[in-house]
Amino acid sequence: MRTIAILVLATLFTVTTNYSTNAAALWWNKVITRQKTYQRCMQAAQDGGRSTLGNLRILPNEVSGTSLDEKVYVAITCVERGADQRAVAIIAGVGDDVSAVRPVVDNTAEAVRTSGTPEY
Repeated sequence: MRTIAILVLATLFTVTTNYSTNAAALWWNKVITRQKTYQRCMQAAQDGGRSTLGNLRILPNEVSGTSLDEKVYVAITCVERGADQRAVAIIAGVGDDVSAVRPVVDNTAEAVRTSGTPEY
């Protein structure tokens, strides 16, 4: 019985490791925006996305698009913190190479952070 179990495990291991996988790079950033509300933060996400991304898609809880060279996919969402604190935007990007993903995410994060009129 033990021999059969070892053979089954060895076969499963061989079968599952023969498939090649495509590795992807994920990079994310968070920034404190100039906005206090979720709605204004999401508007800043749209404005920042328009200045750095193409193929922009706008949903109630996400702004997403691709880098201008279409090698990086970026998604943006916001979190309202309340009590006179500024909202936080979370920007995540994925692509084949972190050296391509990181600058797109960081540039988009900066565009979102500086978008819109500051709320006081």
